[in-house]
Amino acid sequence: MAGEDENMSSSPVETVKPDCPVIPNCSVKRPNFPECIGVFWDVVDFPFPEGLSPNMIYHTTRLFLHSLGCCGDMLIIAYVDKEQFDDKLVRAYEDAGIDIVPRLADNHTWCRSTSLDIAMWELDMRNEDFHGKTLMVLSKEIEKESFFSTFLESMACPCHHVFVTLDHDPSPNSLLERVCFDLLLEPDSLVESTFYEPIDQSETSLGSSDGKGKREEVSIYDFSYETMPSCPIIPELGTCVFWDGVDFPINNVPYHAYTLAQLALEAHGLLPGASTSVVAYINEGSERKVDGITIIPCQGDDEARSHAMLVDIVLWAMENPASYFRPRTLLLVSESIKQETDFLSALEALHERHYNVLLGLPQDLSEPMTIESLDKDCRPSQRPERVVGGFSNGVASLDGEGFCGSIAEADTMIFWDVHCPADFSIVDQVLEKKGYIGSVIIKPYVHEDDDSMDKETFGRFRFKSTTRVGSAKYATRMLLDMIFWAMNNDGMPHNLMLISKPSDKCDAVIQALERRGINIVFRPSHHVASVDQSTVSRFGSLCESPPVGAEKLIKQSRVLTDLSRELAWDDVVVFWLVDNCPTHPRKIWCNIKSALEKKGYRSIISTFTVYIDKRNFSDEMRHVFHKAGVHAKIIPEEDRLGKVTTMLLDMISWRRGLWRPPNFLVISEPFEDPICDMVVQGLKLRGCNVLFELPRYMLTFGSSRWSAKSVLHAI
Repeated sequence: MAGEDENMSSSPVETVKPDCPVIPNCSVKRPNFPECIGVFWDVVDFPFPEGLSPNMIYHTTRLFLHSLGCCGDMLIIAYVDKEQFDDKLVRAYEDAGIDIVPRLADNHTWCRSTSLDIAMWELDMRNEDFHGKTLMVLSKEIEKESFFSTFLESMACPCHHVFVTLDHDPSPNSLLERVCFDLLLEPDSLVESTFYEPIDQSETSLGSSDGKGKREEVSIYDFSYETMPSCPIIPELGTCVFWDGVDFPINNVPYHAYTLAQLALEAHGLLPGASTSVVAYINEGSERKVDGITIIPCQGDDEARSHAMLVDIVLWAMENPASYFRPRTLLLVSESIKQETDFLSALEALHERHYNVLLGLPQDLSEPMTIESLDKDCRPSQRPERVVGGFSNGVASLDGEGFCGSIAEADTMIFWDVHCPADFSIVDQVLEKKGYIGSVIIKPYVHEDDDSMDKETFGRFRFKSTTRVGSAKYATRMLLDMIFWAMNNDGMPHNLMLISKPSDKCDAVIQALERRGINIVFRPSHHVASVDQSTVSRFGSLCESPPVGAEKLIKQSRVLTDLSRELAWDDVVVFWLVDNCPTHPRKIWCNIKSALEKKGYRSIISTFTVYIDKRNFSDEMRHVFHKAGVHAKIIPEEDRLGKVTTMLLDMISWRRGLWRPPNFLVISEPFEDPICDMVVQGLKLRGCNVLFELPRYMLTFGSSRWSAKSVLHAI
């Protein structure tokens, strides 16, 4: 207890007494076979004995294990009630060779953290080339057939002995060795014992040698939960209001519309200010600004105005990126939002990308509807206050700092309106003449009733699935796909060709893509209505050559760390914490591998592990996953953090089996878990690169998909 003599134990509770004598069976170390002992001691549940100093506790514990035939360097990790141990007492125990760690409150959490501590200790001892390992766990709360007891059984393979203080008889086939442990021995008997050896503290350090006779210690116990860096949610950035000025005219009192928008944002808990902008769409007039509102005229019918507004919304989203940590808000005032339309699908896709989409009408803007009410599966308002820090970095492109010289080798994406006929053998000739040698991907667009298109795949050309659009405004769908494609190609060099008739908003989209770092090879022109022998010369003159002599930067939202660069060519092991069981695991795994390859990672381990609740997994899905080469680990539904714990143990196991530190990729929605923070930090200290990424990002990367749902729920 704080304030007591530093040489005395703080425990007021009686310790378990032995029910059988201990007979020593080993008295000499075997120097050619270095051994180590790890003691994990729950002091709150299994207190230190009364009347023994920290040094005596260490030496008598070693003597006890020595009597069981266990020799070698010993590490004691003691989990204590931090309030009963002041700094002076902690130093006394640590000087005696006993590491003091705050014990987590409940037994379940302690079992989780201790399991991971033990696994990390075993990994370190393996790396230190200790051939013999002995583990002893002192606790009264090792429940029969629990996760913790199952884990300890698994440690019997890498360890010669696993001693535990069970309060029940182990099963007949158990590999655990039950001991009755007590250190209430007379000091004189310790001095006279032939098995007592003075401890040289310099020999008990279990770190790595620095070549100068000293050891540099690396331990997951070098930091505590209190000192782990947090990742606070950053307040919302600037917002934008899109107002249909025909459905709800504002010409007479434009400032009133601006005020209503401000009040709507305030009612939703946001703080609008100078960064808030309002864009209104009308049928006639000229573009202008009035009372803080940008007025944009749209020629044509209601559908044309709606499509222009939609393209501007998605363009604004692309140029104002949002993330889990930096969300953005847009308010839409319109009557164009209808079920099963591109408009609603695009808004839902933005909602998945951490845009807070508000829908409202002027008469009820004080309580605007949110897009989340249309999609119950994704609610960004229910974010935890603190999440695992790795989500703020993500999987960055290894080649994302500049691609001068590689643009010619990058893929070329062609968005093609089939109403503009194109001979792709001519396109191939022009691209080759200009110096583009990468693959070419063609995405055709036709009316839903048009079956006349002939797709001929040749050479490096590859056709993607045809997009059939019911509305004559399919040009808008092409522009939307281009914007989402650009958003999904974060940090990658890419070339783009748009073979189509010029249309409203086309120039604005092309210019926005160029600002993003995409190389535009060909853009719509009135001079080229089709690509054939009669237009080949004009077509070739309009196609841009790769940039030469000027480095063109790729904009990427992910942070490329030094560790990612260092381990770029090393193994990548993928883990996925699943909320709902995916129905097409093979396609998902292919998409993830493709995303990693495009990011620059080459050595991807073929094993893909998915962690899923038992209630979400059927025998039929087990067969589908096995056939797809995806390993599913089923976790009891009542153990919400069991998926995380099992995954972390698997990471440590992978690190144990690989020659070099690997890249670990965790695919998951952000979650809060301080224990995971500590283990990840411990793995990084041991050279591993642990990356966290969102499922949507990995499943849409490099494609023109608006949403990951089309992959997650594919049949």
